[in-house]
Amino acid sequence: MTKFDTAMGGGMWRVVFFERRGSHVHMDKTGPWLPGKAKAKAWADWFADQGYHVALQDQGGGLEKLSQGLPG
Repeated sequence: MTKFDTAMGGGMWRVVFFERRGSHVHMDKTGPWLPGKAKAKAWADWFADQGYHVALQDQGGGLEKLSQGLPG
């Protein structure tokens, strides 16, 4: 991913789902890769509204937490 893609939110992104198990948080599942951060963020927001703990992952593997309490 180039600096331009990162700055513009381009590249491929996906929603990552986390599950709480006692005092631990585990990455549970990942959604499909989506073209662009805005589309992935829209899906992540919808799932968060449904009660899921979510983050966004870029194609380089970096995570952006969207739900409080997720591992940093």
